[in-house]
Amino acid sequence: MNYLNKQIKKNPLFFALLLPALTDSIITLLGQSQAYWNGSKTVNEASPAYYFLLASPWVYLVAVIVWFIFWYWVFKKIKEPANLFLMFVFIVGHAWGSSTWIKKLLIENGLYTVENQSRTILGWSLLMLYFVVIAVLATYCLKIYMESRKK
Repeated sequence: MNYLNKQIKKNPLFFALLLPALTDSIITLLGQSQAYWNGSKTVNEASPAYYFLLASPWVYLVAVIVWFIFWYWVFKKIKEPANLFLMFVFIVGHAWGSSTWIKKLLIENGLYTVENQSRTILGWSLLMLYFVVIAVLATYCLKIYMESRKK
């Protein structure tokens, strides 16, 4: 845990958005249909990542890694209020994007269905728990950021 805290202290605003961004990236790839994995050019994605997925899953993975490296560097360089604005944009955008994939997975596994209200509430509760975890981590990272500004 100490190692993780040291890393977060180096770039807390980047780490504030990391969970939803990483979840969104991974689930976007894993959520592709069987047709995609069989070599079809059928891609389920509404963002510019569509074009990387269209090229291949490997191109997508490389693009995701480059994307994370780029934004890690940007968050080290930019100042307020742009850094805070971008942090919130990425948290909200990736939390929304990943939640749509999570809901899709919940539906496919029968945990979010109109026919069974208790399963729908369970699925909804899992999504809310995911948002709570994002908020807790983002708050922790933002607190570290604010403390670093006092020094």
